[in-house]
Amino acid sequence: MSKYQAIIISIIFICSISYSQNIVGKIYTNAEANSLFGPVKISVEISSSQLNNLTFQTTNYLMFRILSGNLTILADKRMVIYPVNSTINPQDVFRYLSVSLIRKIINNGNSSVTLIEERNNGIITLTNGIYTLEESVLCPPFVIKCI
Repeated sequence: MSKYQAIIISIIFICSISYSQNIVGKIYTNAEANSLFGPVKISVEISSSQLNNLTFQTTNYLMFRILSGNLTILADKRMVIYPVNSTINPQDVFRYLSVSLIRKIINNGNSSVTLIEERNNGIITLTNGIYTLEESVLCPPFVIKCI
């Protein structure tokens, strides 16, 4: 194998690794999250075990929205998974986070309840124990074809 071929194969390998590990979100302490994202305006409780189970109904991401105090959660391809018989419009804006980080915050926070919170500017955070997950991505408009 020539040196040129080895470099091309290495580049392709590195690109495939970074593409498959597109993690959305970051875990903060509650104090950091309050400082960065402001106070919680609306908070909706969900059982941590139920939320953890929902992460296994999708591959990569869960999407969240709170509207009039009601929580809606979508799986990949904007499939509604909570509450089960809800409907959404294609224009409805959700915020999505990686399931790997959702599972991690549930495990590390070690609380039986996870709070889905809305903060200033429609920011959605997930809080479990002393940890808060944020840095979600809007879907739509910032994702041409939502996950």
